[in-house]
Amino acid sequence: MRYFLGWAWIAIGCDSPKTVDTGADVGQEVDPLSWSVEAPGPFQTGYRSWEVSYSPGEGFPERTIRLNLWYPTDVESGPTSLYTIGIDEAAFDSVDPATPVYSEGFPVHVYSHGFRGYGAASAFMARHFASHGWVTVAPDHINNTIVDHNDPLPSAHYFHRPLDVRAVLDALDSLPEDDPLSDQINVSSAMLSGHSFGAYTTWATVGATYDIDNVAEMCATVEGIHDDGCTAEEEAMFATDLSDPRVVSTFPMAGSFRRTWFGDSGEMSVAGPVMFLGGTNDDVGQQEQFESMGEIDFTWVEIEGGCHQTFALGACPSLETDLGFHITQTYALSFARVTVLGDSSAQTSGIVSGDVSISDLVTTKSVLGG
Repeated sequence: MRYFLGWAWIAIGCDSPKTVDTGADVGQEVDPLSWSVEAPGPFQTGYRSWEVSYSPGEGFPERTIRLNLWYPTDVESGPTSLYTIGIDEAAFDSVDPATPVYSEGFPVHVYSHGFRGYGAASAFMARHFASHGWVTVAPDHINNTIVDHNDPLPSAHYFHRPLDVRAVLDALDSLPEDDPLSDQINVSSAMLSGHSFGAYTTWATVGATYDIDNVAEMCATVEGIHDDGCTAEEEAMFATDLSDPRVVSTFPMAGSFRRTWFGDSGEMSVAGPVMFLGGTNDDVGQQEQFESMGEIDFTWVEIEGGCHQTFALGACPSLETDLGFHITQTYALSFARVTVLGDSSAQTSGIVSGDVSISDLVTTKSVLGG
């Protein structure tokens, strides 16, 4: 049609394609862009995690974050993956990766978790991407995870989040030569998704301009930025370039554009397309966001009955979890294939434009700018 996290969960149950033998259909060569975005792809999911350290800038302490990585594998079984919280029997820990099905390597999806979340909060989506030959990389944004949240949240966290995205992409681009994924991942163009507070990460990373007067006012008020104000050095960081040009499109979910940070027109500096997913049972200001959005390439997808955890941990009383996951991962993969891989097939591009419906629960509105 055109036009806080619940923690009762433990187990989390333009590149050119090439024709390859996937191992799933022995002797058959297929174009990966022919695989239905609604169905799982032919691969299983491998998972790894490790720590990455980087410097946010001169005068700031080094920051060490956990990097979570999901990738395609031909292995049919393996060790259970252990996340920051919970296990995932459908993602096999540290198994060998499959051969990339794209000539320039595995395409990349980056994920930013919500407030007091963790990198594996939307693991269902990471597995879907992996099954289709992609890697998903997600940082644990330290100081704001379920296991290490700082209260009040440090002001620096607002520039740490986009810098965390930059750090994990840098890490994938500089894997040791003996790593089985070394030179196998194409980090030159990526889609970034974010849930709740992670939506802020997407806008900051894709180049939204901060309103420096607003930032200065918040920094001058003790209550302005999670009750701790900010130093002059921290305030100056918001006038620097926090974006990453490798992020070519963004997919914020359940979190709206923050005009307290970006002002009346901060979105106008965003070059790449944006697809926002929201739910009717989760009012995060999506109507106001749409009505105030400048003429950029912006699409709003609204799911009837969707609530805040439809896009992450599930447990939404007004929408069946698997259905919410199915809608979310289908739109995410479709949008990524169109914006990162240049997929112009009728089904995939039609889902992104709103001309093809995958559910009567979904409505789509677009700002035809950019």
